[in-house]
Amino acid sequence: MDWLSILKDLEKNKDDKLEAVGYIRDMLDYGDKPDDKAIKIIDNLAVQATLQNDNDIKESILDAMLEGSKAPDIEKSINLTPIINHLNEFNDECLSYILSMLGNSGNVKYRQIIESYKDNSKLEEDVEEALSELDYRIKK
Repeated sequence: MDWLSILKDLEKNKDDKLEAVGYIRDMLDYGDKPDDKAIKIIDNLAVQATLQNDNDIKESILDAMLEGSKAPDIEKSINLTPIINHLNEFNDECLSYILSMLGNSGNVKYRQIIESYKDNSKLEEDVEEALSELDYRIKK
């Protein structure tokens, strides 16, 4: 079954979409997908995260992306641009995942975006962790 198509289907209900994301997350976590296929799936999830209008579904997608991108080559290769272009559409819970992914990317161009959230008291710890992770990965 094409689980991504369930996310794209406007007729599908929240439970169907959450189940689909759960399956995709498990597949990324335990499915032993080659890196290029995992990156393609995660890149599609990044787009879907911006298209969903339910915060629970968005958060679930971002969680799947974060868990699915644990391999160093994947973390550096996923395309976070769709999400970055829609940052103002995410709540603090979602931003927590996004900050982690930005830090894990090791991409210095994300520092300014991460730092822009340091005045949000709910995200203070996430910002510190993301910057620490970013600095660590830049040095590697």
